Amino acid sequence: MAAIKQLLATKSNGLNVKLFEYDIQDQQSFKELKAYLVRKVRSSKVHNTERYDLTYFGSRNLKPEFIKKFSERVAKISTPKKAKIPQFDVRRERVTEWMAQFLLEQEYCCIFYDEADKRINLELLEVDKHTDGIDVPGIRIVDDKIKFVICEVKASEEKKIPCSSVSSLQDDIQKAIENRDNRASKEILQYMHGIRNVKFRDDELKRIVDFLANLIAGEEDTLAKNIMFFPVLIRNNDKIMKNRNAEDYRDFSVSGVSNNIENIVFAFQKSINDFSNDIYKEAIGNE
Repeated sequence: MAAIKQLLATKSNGLNVKLFEYDIQDQQSFKELKAYLVRKVRSSKVHNTERYDLTYFGSRNLKPEFIKKFSERVAKISTPKKAKIPQFDVRRERVTEWMAQFLLEQEYCCIFYDEADKRINLELLEVDKHTDGIDVPGIRIVDDKIKFVICEVKASEEKKIPCSSVSSLQDDIQKAIENRDNRASKEILQYMHGIRNVKFRDDELKRIVDFLANLIAGEEDTLAKNIMFFPVLIRNNDKIMKNRNAEDYRDFSVSGVSNNIENIVFAFQKSINDFSNDIYKEAIGNE
């Protein structure tokens, strides 16, 4: 079991707030997290160099030395570039979003299917592009009741609390609550398309698809009630863990939801930028 520890449960502006710590000193558990993230990167279609197997195309260029050179070039082309500003690096974005997904799986009974994961299903031309739409969509089934999951993620190493990322996180969640520009509806429809190839048990697929279809066709004012919203802040800040500080959310305020939103601070005592780069290096072996 991953060493995720709940340090605090409180309320801020009427909303539930929980503070979690990932214990990086627990080496076995830390290996579990890294293995999870490495698998996600390796599962991404964009890094699957076997898709470009020359024998499949009937190429005549099948000399071992040429195949080796070709494969090396494919791997380089399909490796995301490092951004000059680390906060804008797509590696950091993808790793932190998967970290939030990992937490939600472990602590909130959320389910995320690779077949519907936008990051895993990236095409080559998108390798350096930030993922559009909601960061982490998924499914949550508790007491046999299904809800669609909308999770927005920000990562910050700022010393100040609240960090500057809170305002944009609040805006992203409010847009999803209001379904502004069909933000939530588009995500639900794409998710329906993504899970069509998932091998479900018994009638589980039918239940989930029927639920999602009803969200699309149902009344607009019932949409937000059938979604579980998770704003997630991943924070590398000593004061947060030391003082059990969840004040990042002290000014966080959204309207249109009450019991179906939970604000999360995920304390992570390691450089987020370095950790993200290390995951990619281990996964695909390229700088």
